[in-house]
Amino acid sequence: MSLTQDQITQIAENLSKIPATNPNIESDLNNILKYFDLLQEVDTENVTPTYSVISKKNILRKDELIEKEISREELLSCSNQQVVADQIAVNNIMK
Repeated sequence: MSLTQDQITQIAENLSKIPATNPNIESDLNNILKYFDLLQEVDTENVTPTYSVISKKNILRKDELIEKEISREELLSCSNQQVVADQIAVNNIMK
């Protein structure tokens, strides 16, 4: 398949932002189309499609629910902030 200069100009004006003033545009586009024609000749009858180049093996750990009772005091002791009335005191952000 080849494109003429008129077809290239029409594509450039209507469908793309390719500048049609490039003197090599006709040969470049025709070379690309020849490559597509060459790819059409390849026998892919017994070839498994490749959807991704990496294997999709799950490498994450299994989610496990660990039920452990933690008291309020233990949770509040994790903070470096001051604890007031069983709440973590933070600085005033509305100044």
